[in-house]
Amino acid sequence: MKIAVVGASGMVGSRVVAEAERRGHHVTGVSRGTGGDATDRVFMDTVLSGVDGVVVATTGTTTTTVLDAVLAARTRVIVVGGAAPLRTPDGTGLVLDDTRYVPAHIRPVAEASMRQLRECESHRADWVYLSPPALLEPGERTGTYRRGTDVLLTGPSSISVEDLAVAVLDELENPGEDRRFTVATRVPAAG
Repeated sequence: MKIAVVGASGMVGSRVVAEAERRGHHVTGVSRGTGGDATDRVFMDTVLSGVDGVVVATTGTTTTTVLDAVLAARTRVIVVGGAAPLRTPDGTGLVLDDTRYVPAHIRPVAEASMRQLRECESHRADWVYLSPPALLEPGERTGTYRRGTDVLLTGPSSISVEDLAVAVLDELENPGEDRRFTVATRVPAAG
């Protein structure tokens, strides 16, 4: 596959690039240091020409530009957002509004992920929104994970960035039916 990764030098994007290359895909990375601007529609149209899939691992103004370019290119995009739009496990509301998951100092970032999902929902592009669990940090690549839809997975609500990248590539290679999904570390079976 030919894959474009927007935010290729960031924590998530760099792991997605590594996982895609590990699987033998051709990757075009877009980041601040690549000499192009992901908010420039003409640039993004050029970058996305002929790609089979796109991964957005950024927030902010790039999302709408990429969605517009993806629609024109007639390809699919996976937007790696945040956990804020997920429903809480107890069904009382959104993760965004639960201080157990989103303390006050994190709220601006969480609100940005809500806006990003709303941009996707209002767009005609072929998008999928991936919400990580409550804790996402560098770690070991196990190659396994649990998958859910729009409810925060707990027990634990964490995953390594490396395993999140595995989930992203699995979705690109074998698309699921959900427009939104989440993942978390696979819990070992009780023995």
